[in-house]
Amino acid sequence: MLAVAARRCEAHRNVRFAEGELPSIPVADGEFDRALSVQVLEYVPDVDRALRELWRALRPGGRVLIWDVDWSTLSWHSVDGDRTERVLRAWDDHLAHPALPRTLGARMRAEGFAEVAATGHAFVSAEFTDETYAVATMAVIEKYVAGHPDVGSEEAAEWVAEQRALGDRGEFFSACIQFCFTGVRA
Repeated sequence: MLAVAARRCEAHRNVRFAEGELPSIPVADGEFDRALSVQVLEYVPDVDRALRELWRALRPGGRVLIWDVDWSTLSWHSVDGDRTERVLRAWDDHLAHPALPRTLGARMRAEGFAEVAATGHAFVSAEFTDETYAVATMAVIEKYVAGHPDVGSEEAAEWVAEQRALGDRGEFFSACIQFCFTGVRA
């Protein structure tokens, strides 16, 4: 991801990249004007500590944008609803916080962020095409749940085959809500 980001920002002299891990960002206090976190905090066990670290790294007046998914909003059409429920429950196990957006605004305010705002963005797919978020995510879900004791590789493959068949018949549907939170270091 760092290489992709570096290529996209080659023309910008005011951008630099450094590798680090939350909750310890390798920068001085107040070094950033802006911070961006996309589908990261849902994986971080200590979200509050990570938010404190983001706050520390921002200069006063600096802005943060945090984008995470509330995976409990995931809706997936299926002929075999029981199997799909097992797949999605198993998928939740890969996250530290499957429904983080529900508490993220309050957590941000508690860590000192002001002007906290949230907007929801529905990602809806009614076609089975590789360009959709659902189909791209489905491949990742399949890989993860294939190794899960409650699903396994055979059932994961059957789930994907069913989704492809639904797509072939024009019956594919998936939706989830992703949330964009913004805030300012006061």
